[in-house]
Amino acid sequence: VSHDLKSPLITINGYLGFLEKDAHVGDMDKLNHDVRRIKEAVEKMQGLLSDLLELSRIGRLINPPEEVDFTVITQEAMRLVEISLQEKNIKVSIQPNLPKVYVDKKRIVEVMQNLLENSAKFIGNPLIPQVEVGVKTDNDKNIFFVRDNGIGIAPQYHERIFGLFDKLSADTEGTGIGLALVKRIVETHGGTIWLESDIGKGATFYFTLPQKAT
Repeated sequence: VSHDLKSPLITINGYLGFLEKDAHVGDMDKLNHDVRRIKEAVEKMQGLLSDLLELSRIGRLINPPEEVDFTVITQEAMRLVEISLQEKNIKVSIQPNLPKVYVDKKRIVEVMQNLLENSAKFIGNPLIPQVEVGVKTDNDKNIFFVRDNGIGIAPQYHERIFGLFDKLSADTEGTGIGLALVKRIVETHGGTIWLESDIGKGATFYFTLPQKAT
């Protein structure tokens, strides 16, 4: 974490030095470049601090748990990431008759939003980009899933992907905190989350949630 926080500060400090030199010689092109890089580093720092603050709040639920249809949660999350899905021409199918869950609705919408965004980031270029949201039953326990037909994730990264600020690709947008946030929210609800995937075979995130008040 400290490395991620220091990185934009090092960039800012370095370009402040360039800014001073370029201002001294009156090179406006380089000045504009320096200012742009400093602004980008500041925005990155703001994003990191904002995400850290958000993660620190997840130790508790912020809204009273309520019984809510999981289809409703999924549809709300889809509206929030509609642009990302449309840009990649991703078709999302929702399994009919999904069960109700007893959760902090706002937080679980965040979970689905992050999982759908993750699928959009790593969908690659399949002939028909698809994401499926559904549930399967194992020993009378409902296990929800978000499955895509994207580029897949190698097994050695399946645990790391839930780490704070861990990004498997430096080219993707965001700070890398999304799946750490997802894991914390699911665990705060007493559930578990895991990934099943392999390179070139898409990815499926499985997770459990409480079905009724305990």
